[in-house]
Amino acid sequence: MFTTDFSKAPIQGRAEALVIVEGRSADHDGVIWRQRFRDRRVVGELLLFESIERAREVAASHRGRTKLLLAEARGYSNGIWRADPEPPPGEMAHNPHFAPVTKEREQGRIPPLVAEPTRKPKKLTTPIPPASHTIFDTASMFVGATRYTTPLAWAVTGRIWGQMTGKMRRMPDYCWHGIYWEAPWTLGTLANFSTRDALIRFARMPEHRHLMQWIVKDTKNADAGFIRLFASEEELASVEGGATQAADSAGPGADAARARTPAVTGSADRSARQHTIEVKRVESELEFLEFVELPGRVSNPSREVPVLESTLRSWWKGKGAHESTVELLIAYRGGEPVARTVAHTSAALDAKLDSSLQLFGAVAAADAEALGAIITALEGRARKVGRRELLGPVTLLPNQVGGVITSGFGERGFVEGAWNPDWVPAAYERLGFTTWNESATWIARLEQGRLGQIEGDAFTAPTDAELAAAGVVIERASRLRFPRDVARQRELVNAAFAELPYYTQISPAQMREATSGLVAIIDPSIWAFALDAKTREPLGFLLCVPDVTRIVQRSSGRIGPRQLLEIWRSKREPREAVLTIQGTVPEARGRGISTLLGRTVGEALIEGGYTALRSTYIGHDNPASARQLSRMGGEVLHKTVFYRKQVGAVPGPRTSNEGEQR
Repeated sequence: MFTTDFSKAPIQGRAEALVIVEGRSADHDGVIWRQRFRDRRVVGELLLFESIERAREVAASHRGRTKLLLAEARGYSNGIWRADPEPPPGEMAHNPHFAPVTKEREQGRIPPLVAEPTRKPKKLTTPIPPASHTIFDTASMFVGATRYTTPLAWAVTGRIWGQMTGKMRRMPDYCWHGIYWEAPWTLGTLANFSTRDALIRFARMPEHRHLMQWIVKDTKNADAGFIRLFASEEELASVEGGATQAADSAGPGADAARARTPAVTGSADRSARQHTIEVKRVESELEFLEFVELPGRVSNPSREVPVLESTLRSWWKGKGAHESTVELLIAYRGGEPVARTVAHTSAALDAKLDSSLQLFGAVAAADAEALGAIITALEGRARKVGRRELLGPVTLLPNQVGGVITSGFGERGFVEGAWNPDWVPAAYERLGFTTWNESATWIARLEQGRLGQIEGDAFTAPTDAELAAAGVVIERASRLRFPRDVARQRELVNAAFAELPYYTQISPAQMREATSGLVAIIDPSIWAFALDAKTREPLGFLLCVPDVTRIVQRSSGRIGPRQLLEIWRSKREPREAVLTIQGTVPEARGRGISTLLGRTVGEALIEGGYTALRSTYIGHDNPASARQLSRMGGEVLHKTVFYRKQVGAVPGPRTSNEGEQR
């Protein structure tokens, strides 16, 4: 039942403030209870205080990230933990109604009854989406506990618990949850949300209502319970003008609630704070977690393709194969992450383009203002170290991954391809960038080849006579010979693309990093080499891989045992592929090797049940590669560009460096 008297509740229910700290807190004075937590890779502590002033001091003095939450005056207590005389202490009873959400308070509507019959909870089968918040995004937190009578009651609760938490994790405002135990049979729940209304909506879920009704129907299952709600100062100030549940505020604790709730900051000050953007280097594990998950927060996670977390971590820790240090930058507006990028350099690319370049990549931004702030920070760094130009987005080099799409925004991106919202190109141009290396990605709908709607032999493997006439043999890749095939691929790529104006030679270490984990997903039938029939020297190659974009999107770029199992299972279903790279060494061009390889892989794609083939970007001055996709019935999917800007250049009319394309 609702109450403001928690004198008989456990110590967690008597707290007036809670501080979430990153890492470990050395403060013990005033802390009445502490609980360690892990939010993915971020570890920290929850600290409860009876003194709000002491909680503020600890939050202000802690070196890592903190979040201060204040207890709402009114909460819930039941059974032997209830201090109010009605209903009689020791009895279990319902609240008449749920707490109101914001709209119900504004409209004066009465919330639903707690004791209404609920439908039987249903198990959800849709995958749990990647988390879009961390525990430090909390604006409202549930702290509660139930004292069960026997371990059997735990087992009964467990039948619904998994369904309830699974549904909670699918909520867009969910941040984190945990449990704690108190001897002998008490189980406590901690649940964090980015809004108070989300917490209240969680309480109304059929699964939660079902458990509530089962727990309080008598004292057979449980004999005590409490709930306290903690909220950020801004959230608390918005609840009934600063006093929790104004309809019940005229009682013991109402004056304390008004004293505890901060005055609402003036709108002008609040607006200025919200529009101040701070760009900083990623240093803590929490900042790295926010960096990893930012694209899912600010972009369309069903179209954006995240960079693998393992790759980002190797850059952050300085363990990558790139020739220079890679710096991770993240921008915050009002404490919320709104933009990110990596900053790096390449002496090899500087020499190739005869410039001094500040490279940037892995860009994500909530809006043009956030993008402008991160670019301004990059330009400041470039000016400080004497760099003449900005070039990007390149992740980490133009011959790897990167670019900005300028069309096809309604089509999703794919692994080793770019995707961005439609406002991004214009934002770069307003910042004074000019286009460079204009290209396009392609897609071929392979159902057409399966149905014979494409003329010619694009999906028919070459005959022995055709191979003999060209003086080549075709050899497929092999998982057993994976290291040899990777080494052969590197030599061929370096030879085939050396003449391109942007291409820099790939080192063995860079190749190992680029192909790390590839052995787990390759389909050897769609990775082929052309060898000279007499000397057995490699002359050309064509590498396609199964498209695992959807799996990478759902996991926010994390590849673990679960994702590998998904990849393995996908082999039994219709799937798509990505043509990552193809080429022929200069001395073997003109022998039709590219066409022969394309036909070999084309037939394998049809036989393997692939439904579509996407291709990474192909430059406008590379018609041979584009013709390969065209023969398969392909069409342009996204137009892509890179951007260059003179450091310190004033934004002006858009120009194009089309003459510098590959």
